[in-house]
Amino acid sequence: MKRYSVFLALVLTFFVVTVAFAGTNYNAQFPAKVTLDGNLNEWGGAEFILVPHDKGTGPAPSDADASLKFAVLADDKWLYVAIDVTDDVIISGETDDWQDDSVEVYIDANHARTETYEDDDAQITIGAASIGGNIQKPKITGSTGAADIGVQAAVVKKTGGWIVESAIPLKCTKWDIKPAVGKVIGFNVHFNDDDDGTGRDHKLIWSDRDTDDASWNNPARFGDLTFIALLTAVQPSGKLATTWGSIK
Repeated sequence: MKRYSVFLALVLTFFVVTVAFAGTNYNAQFPAKVTLDGNLNEWGGAEFILVPHDKGTGPAPSDADASLKFAVLADDKWLYVAIDVTDDVIISGETDDWQDDSVEVYIDANHARTETYEDDDAQITIGAASIGGNIQKPKITGSTGAADIGVQAAVVKKTGGWIVESAIPLKCTKWDIKPAVGKVIGFNVHFNDDDDGTGRDHKLIWSDRDTDDASWNNPARFGDLTFIALLTAVQPSGKLATTWGSIK
């Protein structure tokens, strides 16, 4: 019976990883505490999803020019979104963040998948202008009051790019999201890449449903985010715990 349970756990783990790569669903583990500092070492048990240079409406020449990996965790207060951006030239300074290097996180809290924004939908844009800025009060732009919901973010440079480690409140003026196993919300991640300071050159998109860069005004283009329990299996006495989500 024990052997069967272990086998089933491995099968389910493989299924979780496979589904996450489909571009339609991400499995966010909870509860998991994250310290916002731009260091992603503590994210080892989370599943990072690659969005390559040619996935989106404005492909880049190579992954070195523009690509990203993202992961999501949650506790009882925050939805943590880590975005590890590969970007050969980091640009900021435009009037609109979406014309510069910036990432966008999309939330549809009630998962209604309407074709126009409701009060519980948001586009949260965090630009390279926030690199090295105030973690508690980063510059947030986007649609429908995103700047006022209390998003925090550590935005730092790295070799060959930059990192956004953000925390989105699960309870704010727009929504009250209570993580539970199997609960689903709408979710998407975008990356705007500006190479020369004259406006956006490339647009990368995670959700397979967003084939026309319409998430900014159409939540039906979002993918899904499903909350799952923290995937940690306890090993026999004297053994280290293994986080199944870290198995590739």
